[in-house]
Amino acid sequence: MTSGRDTLGRLNRDTQISPDQQTKNISFFQPEGVIGAIIIEGQVADLNMALWTVDVVSKFDHKFYPNIQVSSPYQDPVSGAGIYVMPDIGTKCHICIPSDGPPPFLLDFIMPSEQNFAEEEEEDGDPAVDNYPDKTFSGGRPKPKPGDIYIRGRDGNFAILHRGGVLQIGCSELAQRIYIPLENLITDISQNYRHYNTGGAINWFLAPGESKTNPHTVKKETYRIRAADKEATIRVAIGELRDPVPETISEVSSDMGQNQMATKDSPIYCEVTLAPEGFKADTGASEENVGDLTTLRYFFDKAGNVLLRTQGSVVMHAERNLTLRAKEIMKLESEQLVVNTKGATIQAEDYLQISTKGMRVNAGQNPAAHVGSVVEVVLGPTTPLLLALPVAGAAAPPNCTIPPGTPITVQPTILRGTVTTGQTKVLI
Repeated sequence: MTSGRDTLGRLNRDTQISPDQQTKNISFFQPEGVIGAIIIEGQVADLNMALWTVDVVSKFDHKFYPNIQVSSPYQDPVSGAGIYVMPDIGTKCHICIPSDGPPPFLLDFIMPSEQNFAEEEEEDGDPAVDNYPDKTFSGGRPKPKPGDIYIRGRDGNFAILHRGGVLQIGCSELAQRIYIPLENLITDISQNYRHYNTGGAINWFLAPGESKTNPHTVKKETYRIRAADKEATIRVAIGELRDPVPETISEVSSDMGQNQMATKDSPIYCEVTLAPEGFKADTGASEENVGDLTTLRYFFDKAGNVLLRTQGSVVMHAERNLTLRAKEIMKLESEQLVVNTKGATIQAEDYLQISTKGMRVNAGQNPAAHVGSVVEVVLGPTTPLLLALPVAGAAAPPNCTIPPGTPITVQPTILRGTVTTGQTKVLI
């Protein structure tokens, strides 16, 4: 039997295991007489991103090991699946020269020691400095809990598998998501939030250019009607809006101005708009002609003013009572007003004014009076009036034979005649 290693430390191909060795209880992968692997501490000196290798310089003898690969818990040689890292230059590591010889590989990474300045407070308030060694290997890592598993990047991005099943993924305190198995809760924490979907998008952000200490927030949601639509049709915007949908209907703009709606001092806080493909699906920004595309718009502003404008019809149905109350003016404008009711009561505390070109009663077609109609005209009081003439203390008119103070009654006079000109506006 021949044995030994070549100049590179590799086992000779003609190395044989003796019959005596075959009968012994030994490992097939570590036959008797084969030397052990060599572990060397070193430091990453350079990277080769194209070859996925690193250069390492050993710690004690400063030997240079070029182009060695980094090991991993698992890597698939075909698809590249697995867990892999590309270390930073200067990282402290161990390299391994296998028992069957080179090539060496980077085995693992270790933390360098540093001075420990931590102090632990005991229950009595005295620092327990003696419980802490002079050196620590924390390397800036956050303190874990027993059973925690950390994956953390150099710039603060992280994935933490907490003991108890909680999963925490993020890159800062204001950009992370936490999965909690209790009640299957998902918590998102963000300063600005964007969600893109084939059906639309959600943008929740701090308004740019505003106060850094207390900027106002804006949330915009866009919705496509069909997944293949280039732009979004519906937008819901909440916040102190700087880009509300412009109003293109003059009557609506006039009413908004008269009622001081959506002014600089009272900006829109919530707006819902339906405009076919009138919004950028990803950002919620309006197209230039969104005002002309708008078929429905609803908003309320800081002062509580509300606008509902639609190109279609509105139906309101109540099985019980419906109350509309305005302490100031209530206006109804339409081409035609139809009121169907079993009974109607109009109470006007001061006066009731009706201005119309005509009035129709019971769907009547004929005027209440026309040329040739016989009418009666009442002259004087409509009821008998009791007077005392001549007035006591006053001189009697000439040729008056009625003594002063004598009671008299004035009766209304009814004249009957025929209409000769004109036509009434009341149809019966």
